[in-house]
Amino acid sequence: MLFLFIGYYDAEKMNQSSQQELDAVMERCNVPLEDFFTKTNVLYEWHPGAETKRARLLDGQIQHQDGPDPDKTEQIGSLVVFEAVDLEQAVDLALLHPTTQLPEAQKYGWRMEVRPLIDPKEAK
Repeated sequence: MLFLFIGYYDAEKMNQSSQQELDAVMERCNVPLEDFFTKTNVLYEWHPGAETKRARLLDGQIQHQDGPDPDKTEQIGSLVVFEAVDLEQAVDLALLHPTTQLPEAQKYGWRMEVRPLIDPKEAK
């Protein structure tokens, strides 16, 4: 089965750190990332850019807005499509990701979720 890993971070908390501190944390991500990619059959990986445009329907009109939602500091940091036998194995594999392996994860609001990907052709 295919699963989607979504890694989140708190942009406000990350922005409070110096670039030197962030670089050091990202360097510490290398070992758990290597373990994650060694043990997980990753098919695709993306890191969304910071630029955002939003739209929503409000009172029958489409409202366009630039930038992330100002009421939410949580942002998507990574999207990974990978294979696993079932959701339990998918979670076990996802827990190898730095999101849950580094002590700094809590400080920066890192968290992850895993969702099964359902092929629309098979979802009848």
